[in-house]
Amino acid sequence: MIRYINCIRKRADISAGEFREYWLSAEYGELLERVAGFYQAERHFRSLTLQVEMGERLISERGLAEPFDGTVEFYWTSASRLASLYETEDAKKLAEQLGKYQSEFIDLSRSTAFFTELGD
Repeated sequence: MIRYINCIRKRADISAGEFREYWLSAEYGELLERVAGFYQAERHFRSLTLQVEMGERLISERGLAEPFDGTVEFYWTSASRLASLYETEDAKKLAEQLGKYQSEFIDLSRSTAFFTELGD
């Protein structure tokens, strides 16, 4: 299974509460649904990072970097059509809409994205 993971950091000028409102909004959920449908993802998730004592303890004890504020993940059994879909005008329009909304609460310059392959 192929998985696309987008690790997201909030903009510095908004609070955690404001980020959470954007993140959980119906508008963002609908945009992610459209992306998943367009790219024929079999599953997708958006997850918020929990700010809990155990997480802070692990970060402190292990000397880890600050966690991302959330992740978005899409899954495919085969990603063979992704590249061709990505090049279409519809994909560009969808990316523009998503980017416009995300720019309201996400710092893309401090976020990252990558593909992984799930092992058996």
